[in-house]
Amino acid sequence: MNFTWGDTVMIRANAPPNLYPGAIASVCGIREVETQDQERRFGSPIGTQIYLIEFQDGTSIEISEKWLEHE
Repeated sequence: MNFTWGDTVMIRANAPPNLYPGAIASVCGIREVETQDQERRFGSPIGTQIYLIEFQDGTSIEISEKWLEHE
């Protein structure tokens, strides 16, 4: 599933609690997992899209595409 800058997304209900399951956010950055360290950090293989998402309160997190769905 691909997202683009400005998309509104929802974090999947089965995401880990630290990723705020059910929360709504906007995509404000996109990059790929490029190293083994990143692969471990995000639990996603090299080449997977990682999104910087921003919540309404202005806070943001980086999250693997596997935890996102279109709102």
